[in-house]
Amino acid sequence: MSNSGLYTGNGDRGYTSTVKNNHIPKYDYLIELIGELDEYSSALGLARAQSSDEELCTDIKRIQKKLISIMGELAGGEISVTADCVKVVESLCDKYMPEDFSGFVIPGDNIVSAQLDIARTIVRRAERTASRLIALHKIRPETYTYLNRLSDMTYAFARYAAEERKTAKKQIGAVSETVTALTLGLAKEISLAVEKRAEEMGKRVVIAILDEGANLMLLHSMPEAYIASRQIAQDKAYTAVSLKMPTHIALAESRGGSLDGLCATDSNRLMLLGGGEPLIINGKVMGGIGVSGGTAEEDTAFAEFGAMYLERRLSL
Repeated sequence: MSNSGLYTGNGDRGYTSTVKNNHIPKYDYLIELIGELDEYSSALGLARAQSSDEELCTDIKRIQKKLISIMGELAGGEISVTADCVKVVESLCDKYMPEDFSGFVIPGDNIVSAQLDIARTIVRRAERTASRLIALHKIRPETYTYLNRLSDMTYAFARYAAEERKTAKKQIGAVSETVTALTLGLAKEISLAVEKRAEEMGKRVVIAILDEGANLMLLHSMPEAYIASRQIAQDKAYTAVSLKMPTHIALAESRGGSLDGLCATDSNRLMLLGGGEPLIINGKVMGGIGVSGGTAEEDTAFAEFGAMYLERRLSL
């Protein structure tokens, strides 16, 4: 047995165990279906990670949680799918499918809808596998019906995501051409997006956003975040604006690179810990975001997420 417990070192000889400890060959349709549902959940998760629609993300996560219990049922665990479960999915279809939608769909209107279309192709494949199993009386009719409705629901999710972006684009016009500065509204959007990501990871961070002149626009501290993080986050954002580069890059450059010898200057405000990113609009640094509260790697990821959120927001 390995130290991690993830593998035995002897191989599994092409078999796997179910809840009831039955050894089933991995080429069995039942195991294939469980794998396809796992793949489907991962695809949904990728779409959720890219979406800024809180309600859609909540409903996607509900389905992901349900999939865990369904895979357990397929592996011999307790019954998970009932007629009420099918009704829930049908209600989500009605909720998200745009009215009067018609026509052939070419995926790719935006990243979220495209990822949901990928998820739909996966669950349709799972449905085809399930059709073999129901013919062999290895799964319940309710479970098969549920999988069939998941395909329709995911299609509705994808069309909603596509239409929602199109509507937003009509309302705000060509954002990337008209926006020339970092506004307080955009700063709030970025902060909320980063906070949501931090909550999902169980982190409590402080987010600071400065304008192009390094003036503080927004400082948001999540509950129970470190008090020290308030100043650290501001200094990270200040450094990203002042040096026009991410703070983790500035750190690397200060160690034998273009910023070799950089020391405590500018009233000690330069902060080279990871977690500071410049905010770019139309190719120019128009502000900076600083995040503090996690590890250097986590803060870097949060700040990068905030910068990428702005980029996606301007590409609507």
